[in-house]
This record gives sequence, structure tokens and C-alpha cells, in this order.
Amino acid sequence: MPGTSFVLAQEQWFEVPLSDRIASYDIEVKLDTELHRLTATQTIYWQNPSDDTIRTIPFHLYLNAFKNTESTFYRESLGSGRFPDLENTTEADWGWINIDKIKIGDGEDLSRQLRYIHPDDDNTEDKTVIELALLQPILPRAKAVLNLTWTAKIPKIKIRTGYSKDFYLQAQWFPKIGVYESAGMRFAKTGQWNCHQYHPTTEYYADFGNYNVSINAPDAFIVGASGTRTKVEKQSDQTSTHHFYGEDIIDFTWTASPNFEVVKEEYLGIQLELLINSEYSCCTDRYLESAKYAIDYLGERLMPYPFPKLTIVVPPLHGINAGAMEYPTLVTAPGMYGFPDWLRSPEYFVIHEFVHQYFMMMVATNEFEEAWMDEGFTSYWKSRILDDAYGVKNSVIDLRWVRMGAMEFFRSRYVGMDNIHLAESTRAGWEYPNGSPRALFYSKPATWLKTLEGIVGLETMDEIMKTYFNRWKFKHPCRYDFIDVVNEVVVEKHGDEFGENMNWFFDFVLYGTGACDYSVGSIQHLETAMATIGIWEDSLIIKNQNPQKKYQAKVVLERLEEIQLPVDILVCFVDGTKVWERWDGKARTHGLTYDTDVRIDYVEIDPLQKIYMDINILNNSKRTEPNTRSIWAYVSSWGMRIQQVFQGVSFFI
Repeated sequence: MPGTSFVLAQEQWFEVPLSDRIASYDIEVKLDTELHRLTATQTIYWQNPSDDTIRTIPFHLYLNAFKNTESTFYRESLGSGRFPDLENTTEADWGWINIDKIKIGDGEDLSRQLRYIHPDDDNTEDKTVIELALLQPILPRAKAVLNLTWTAKIPKIKIRTGYSKDFYLQAQWFPKIGVYESAGMRFAKTGQWNCHQYHPTTEYYADFGNYNVSINAPDAFIVGASGTRTKVEKQSDQTSTHHFYGEDIIDFTWTASPNFEVVKEEYLGIQLELLINSEYSCCTDRYLESAKYAIDYLGERLMPYPFPKLTIVVPPLHGINAGAMEYPTLVTAPGMYGFPDWLRSPEYFVIHEFVHQYFMMMVATNEFEEAWMDEGFTSYWKSRILDDAYGVKNSVIDLRWVRMGAMEFFRSRYVGMDNIHLAESTRAGWEYPNGSPRALFYSKPATWLKTLEGIVGLETMDEIMKTYFNRWKFKHPCRYDFIDVVNEVVVEKHGDEFGENMNWFFDFVLYGTGACDYSVGSIQHLETAMATIGIWEDSLIIKNQNPQKKYQAKVVLERLEEIQLPVDILVCFVDGTKVWERWDGKARTHGLTYDTDVRIDYVEIDPLQKIYMDINILNNSKRTEPNTRSIWAYVSSWGMRIQQVFQGVSFFI
């Protein structure tokens, strides 16, 4: 297209590829802001990663989730409030995508070979997955070039993607090829395509590749996107074409609005770009500084952030449903005018979405099938970063009279579930028909990862995470791969201290539906005889008389729920003596007995709170004599309830 061209960046990011680059994309798209439509040409460079002969290729058509009330996404969203009242709906609320032509190389149009498929359910009306039957198969390890033209109508934003007034956030907006899993990859026993329908409780799964994307939009619109901007061409029709490039990424997302303020900084060689509306500019430093802290924290513990760009998008209030999401080198964080300093929502969301750059943008797990592996890991690391930056007890809410840390927040979401035994976390995201799986993806795994840290120690936990990350970055692991790393590192560091392996732990926390609750049942003191008394040689004799009282102190500990974990016990006597005990936590009850001349003051299970998933910490301690401290137990209980009210302020978590 003719026009003025501005070259802004070099295209190549890495001298040596970080991934296998199975699926790469060239896309030219035009945004029509009057009709809210996209028209595009697209080329996919795909390499068969297997020794199999490929005869079909499936594609995700995510925008068709918003086509009508018969989509699987809509059916599974009933009652969620995501879609408009059907009595008041207009055509603008809905969207769709259609492949107009598709070719292999310069061959004939194969659009007649396309058919919609439904790998997850029997909903023949769902059009979020389409399959191409090839006239000529793709041979093992061979490459294929697919050329497409397509059109789409953009829906109003309901979740993640769409438009609201003159704000556009385009996520999962183009035909995306599925992932071919060869035998032995993840759960595949034989070669298979993995290409699920779009569900409201799931996100995404894609191969790594390079992206060349050009976006044509009106001159007045500021455009931001995944990757780096390489060129801007001003056209003669009052539009501009923005060229972006990215390497070794699994997706591409972009945004456009005439109202963005653009704030740029460079940090450790990374271009930071904040796209924010003026009403939120008071929080500019909070968005950027929290991103820098996360960059430092994960850079030291896992790997320096490898990409040259990070874009943070803060949608306007009317487009807030596009907020709180992660995409390659681009994150969205909700905004609100005048966020108070005591409520760290800007920091919370920026850090959460940035951690996703590591856990599923680099360690690319399947979010459809194992959502806990990205959301749980991200919630765990996000909590560590926030608590390190702002304080363990006040990193989310920091009022004088009510405080809450990030890890505490996730624990409270887990233990506060309506049904903590709802289901195991290993189900696919759409397989929870009788309850929301959100806590099972986010809060429960974050809490048991913190518990694993408590059991094996922070040093071992960091070694587990670093080993897992380095072994599986830019690949597609599954739960077995993480468990293998845990077993390997724990045995290397601790021998058989925790058993032959840690499989027992995962049987409880990942594959099981049980809870963890340990309690101090009772403390008893039995006075023993102060002297040796009895009948010897037919007469009453008192031997070894001792005026000092002696006690047999007995402590009974209880396991009230199913999960069995090793726990520490602190026994404190009235003279200040402290005795530490260790219980394997397996039996339903466990007794401790002491012959002593001083009484026990109190007993506490897990005083260092290593077992973070214990659902009731109020029964973890008991005193022998009541005192004013018992009053504070009630105060603490009411304080917890007040904090639960404040949880509602931290939306989209």
C-alpha cells in the first residue's frame, strides 16, 4: 500500500530460536470502526512435528463463541451475566468469524473441504472448531503453507475480546491451528490433534512460532500489540498500518483506541509500554513499578524475561471486561479512578498477568485440560512477589484495622469454598457441571504449592521450580512432568525423609478431593504419687517421699479430615520450656505423654504455618488455663469475616 513509512525496530529477536516454531503466522488485517468488522489475509507456516502422516487440520474459530445462543460457550455461560438480556439484545452484541478461502500454497481453494467439528460435546450448532480435510496429506516432518482470507464481526466485549464504544481489544481473533501431539507427548498414546471447543471456564493452548502482523486502523487510533512495532505506514485514506513482529510466542493480541495515553520506559533492556486512559493516569507509576518488581523477582529465581517488550493495557471502565488477562508480551489490567493506596489492585493484576509470561507463555501448558498448571502456578508466584514487595500481612489490603496478604487471600478463597470437596483439580475446565471450578484452578493449587514449600523448605521449592521451568520452557508439559521434577529434586535434597517419592502428596492434593484439618483435642495433667506407697512385708510402708508434685501430662492430637501431612508440634510448659515434636499426621489421633514436675501451658500444631492448606487454624492450638488471649480468638474470627467482605473489592481475581 502506498504511503509514508516509519521503521521503528529490527525484526529479529533471537540469534538462536527459543522454541521449535511449529506454527508461525503472517497476518494483514483491516479494522473497520464503523461496521466493527475485520477483513484479513493470513498465511500459516506449519511443520508436522511427528512421524505421522497428517490428513486433516483443525482450527480454532474463537469468535464464533459469540455468534448466537446455541454456541457451547453461551450454553455454559447461562447465569453468568456475560451475555445481554435477550429481550434487549441488538446485532452489535454478537460476533462471528468466517473463513472465506483457504489454500495449501498456491493450490486450489479448499473451503469446500471445511466442516465444523465438536470434539468436546455433541453440540452440532457450535462453530468454534473447524476442520480441513486435505486433498494431499502432509508427510512426516514436512512443512506446509496455508493461505487464508477471512472476515469477522467484532462482538461487544463480554469477556476478554471485542469492542466497547471506541475501545478495541482483539484476543483470540484469527483462525488458529490446533496443536498436533505425537505419541508420548503429554497424554497422547497415539498421534492426535488437540483442538478443543471454546468454553467459558477455559482458556487456550497453542504451538510456538513467529508472528508478522500488520494492522490497518484509522489515523486517530493508537495501536498496541504483542511483539515489537517494526514499522508504521501512513496511508492516503486517513488510516495507518502498524507492523508488529514477535518470535517464539504462542499467540498475538492487539488493542486500539483514540483515547490511550502512551507511557514508555526502558528497564533492563526491556521496552515497557503502558496504554492507559487519562482518568487512570494517577496510577501510572503503580502499574509500571509493580511490573519492574516482578521482572526482577522472576528474573532472579527462574530466568530473565527474554522478550524485548512488555505492553500493559488498562481498558476504560466501559471496557473493563477486557481486563485481567494475559497474552504474549501484552497484559491487561483493570483500572478505576483514584485507586486508594491501601487497595493494591493495580499491582495485583499487573503482577498476576506478568507471571503468566512464564507460566503458559513460556512453559506452555494446556489451559483447556489443566488450568491449574498455569493459574495455580501463577497464583503461587504472584503471591510470593506481592508478599515480598509489600508485606506478608498487607500486600493486598493495607488498612489500619484490616489487612490481608496475597497468600492469605488465596488461602481464604480456598478454605471459604461452598463445597471444598467439590472435585479434583485434574478435570478439564468444562467438566465441572455442578459448581464453579475457579478455586480449584487458582486458590487450591496455590495453597498446596505453598504447603509443599512448607514441607520441603523454600530452598528445595525454588530448586523444584527452577528445574521444572528450565526443563520445560518453550515446550508443552503436563502434570506428570511437574510431579517427576518434584520427586527428582526432593529425593536429591532430602533422601527418603518424606518417603520413596512425593506421589502420596499429589494423591491427596491434586487427585483427591479431601481437606486438611489438624486439631489439638485435649491436654490433661494427672498427678502422680509424691511418694512410693504400698504394702511391703505385710505392712504399709512409705518410700522415697518427695514433697514436689509430679504430673503425667498427656496431649491428644486429632486429624479431622482426609489429607495426611507431616506436622510440627510445639509444646510449651509454664516455666518457659519448649519441646518440639514431629508427627507423621497419618493416624486419626496421636498422643504425647510427658512425666514432668511442671504443667503444660499450651500446645500448638504447625506453629510456623507450613501446612498452609489446613482449613481451620483456630483449632491448631489449645491452652490449659483460659486467659484474655481467648478473647482475641473471637476478635480474630470476626476480623477474618471483615476481610472476606473486602475480598469482593478485588474483582476479577
